Amino acid sequence: MTENAQAKDLCEKKLEILQEISSAIILSDNISAIANIMLDLAINHTGAEKGSLMLANDQQQLSIFTSRGLDENLSGTYRTAIGEGIAGKVAESREAVLVTDIERDPRFAKTRDRYKTRSFISCPIIGKTKLLGVLNINDKKSGEPFSEDDLTLIQIIANQAAIALKNAFLVNQLKAKAAEHEEINRKFIEASLAKTEFLTRVSHELRTPLNSTKGAVYYLRHSDKLNGGDFREFMDILTLEIDKMINIVENQLDFLRLEDESSTLHRTIINLERALRETLDSRLLKSKLLRKDIKVRVDFTQDLPDVAGDRVMVAQFFINLLEGILPHLEAGSRLTFSGRQNEHLHLTMATDRTLPQETADFFFSSRTLFDPERSDENLKLYLARKSAEVHNWKFDFANTDAGFIVDIQIPRGTRQRVEAAVNTTMDLFLDFVSELLAVNTCSIMLSDELTQDLVIRSARGLDADIIKKTRIRVGERIAGWVAHEGKPLLVTDIREDPRFAGSPHAAQYTTPSFMSLPLKIDGRTIGVINLNNKRSGDPFSEADLQVASVLSERIAHLIEKMHDDGHTEEDLRRIIASFDNLVGAERKLPGKSRRRQDLASRLLARLDISDEQRRLGLYLSMVYDLGLMLIDDSVLGKTKKLSFSEISTLRIHPHATVDLLKDIEHTQDVRTSILHHHEWFDGSGYPEGLKGEQIPLLSRIIAIIDAWCAMTEDRPYRKKMSEQEALAELRRKAGSQFDPALVEVFAEVV
Repeated sequence: MTENAQAKDLCEKKLEILQEISSAIILSDNISAIANIMLDLAINHTGAEKGSLMLANDQQQLSIFTSRGLDENLSGTYRTAIGEGIAGKVAESREAVLVTDIERDPRFAKTRDRYKTRSFISCPIIGKTKLLGVLNINDKKSGEPFSEDDLTLIQIIANQAAIALKNAFLVNQLKAKAAEHEEINRKFIEASLAKTEFLTRVSHELRTPLNSTKGAVYYLRHSDKLNGGDFREFMDILTLEIDKMINIVENQLDFLRLEDESSTLHRTIINLERALRETLDSRLLKSKLLRKDIKVRVDFTQDLPDVAGDRVMVAQFFINLLEGILPHLEAGSRLTFSGRQNEHLHLTMATDRTLPQETADFFFSSRTLFDPERSDENLKLYLARKSAEVHNWKFDFANTDAGFIVDIQIPRGTRQRVEAAVNTTMDLFLDFVSELLAVNTCSIMLSDELTQDLVIRSARGLDADIIKKTRIRVGERIAGWVAHEGKPLLVTDIREDPRFAGSPHAAQYTTPSFMSLPLKIDGRTIGVINLNNKRSGDPFSEADLQVASVLSERIAHLIEKMHDDGHTEEDLRRIIASFDNLVGAERKLPGKSRRRQDLASRLLARLDISDEQRRLGLYLSMVYDLGLMLIDDSVLGKTKKLSFSEISTLRIHPHATVDLLKDIEHTQDVRTSILHHHEWFDGSGYPEGLKGEQIPLLSRIIAIIDAWCAMTEDRPYRKKMSEQEALAELRRKAGSQFDPALVEVFAEVV
């Protein structure tokens, strides 16, 4: 090929890549989908056999986000510091590297072990000035070294990947923020209801001491003869009743804000600096600061870890603290918030001027609540203190030579942060389960470390009072029986089951069917998951129980994994974000998985396979296509022929599904079965062109069910086929697209 022809060919490839990337950016805003699309583009346009896309975290580490052709265990666990290894050095230098012969390159000669050929390309992904990750390709299929043209193409892909990934990160942040605001709004509605109860309770509790005080005052006013002893007695009565009222008000304030605080505190992982800045961005607070010309500076160290706390209560802590101190500040004052860490995390609020000593001495005290001139701000400071105390935060405050300082000591509590992440993850897992199995009510109960009683850690569809008060001893009631026996329980009709028909708790079920399954770690039961009130009103089936048993194993495995040492803040945040995406994908797939489950149940029952394969097959039939939900509806609903870039985007959905499930899916059989359900029996499918029995059995089963459902359901681009036509099409493609033996078994069950 002449030089001009080579230049023309490269130019055409660049244009093709840019067109495909621009389509990909439009078609999905999901990080997983974009990462897989970019990696496939890199591999396909350079003829590479292997590749990976690595992302950088806040701890200056790189981990493999998605890969092709690499060992699955390696790609799932590999992590390197920036500056170490090939990818780490590329990330540190921020310059792309093309190595044609690694054995002759002094920079990387000692790292040959993972490369089949001698050539590779590693390119940083940089969004403006921030390192996002590294794109790596190696082992060209032809055995030839990569060329400068290949390097140019990879650099184009990496540059476009930076734009797409940065946009996807922003979308994720916006979605997370929207979910947080939704939760905060819900809590504020609950707070409004609590305030109504508070006012009712205050009026009732204050009636008696107020009447006593009123009677004493009346007597004093109308008594002509009152000696010194009588006067002191009435003063004692007044003092006593006033003290009672003060105690009542304090107790009612605690009720208003913190009733059953240990039960209602729902810990999640919180970034304190972000929470503070969001509070300062409040329009109302900005207006108050502006009126007094008060400047606020936020100075947190970069390595300050997140804390575990109730998101709404922490937000209200900052609001009450700021609104409480503002009236005490002189116009033009300066406020500085700083964060640092030693044995504790320290959050410090400092003014540039001292406060009056009386104010400083009783800054958070309830003694100042009834100062008629400062009642509002003192109440806010009192509530800020109570919010902090619930989280076990400690206070020091005093005037210094530099000004007034409040130092808040926050326990570092790695365990608390893990528990907060587990709580959030269990909430999201229940969202996923309730969508997948179409149930209105479900709960996860875990054993209390001290008493071993089962307590509800997360629930959907249960009254808040039930969640707070339920404690079940092992062996008692339904959940306790399941925990004691360590066996799953399916009850199709509790009214007819002799074990539970007479139970006084049977009335709590709006439908008579339910399931309860043990959560086990290394054979030890740590809790149970309960599922009831199916949306359809139908009883649960044996197939439902099989799917639920697979799910119970995965939540138990996840709880164990999250309690293991070594998880960074970034790991915990990533797991939570991954679950959020999983729940979102399942919600976009309503009703479709039930039909596939029924078909899979009938087909699997006719095959000579193990019980474990049947369980996994049923589960797979409900989740294998979740990755499609990450692709824009404009592609999924397109009525015309798809473009090449749209087809390429669709083809990443098996990888996207595996990525969605990666934090709960610990078995390689499930991952590989999802990945290869679009392989063809003759080897002409994707993603790896496997042939015949090289394709996992469950993949071949899912391929038939997927094709059958696609043919017998309406699509935007065509009307559905009849079952006779669909069966004829399956038989026509038996041996080319489908396993012929499985097609004949399937024909017998439909």
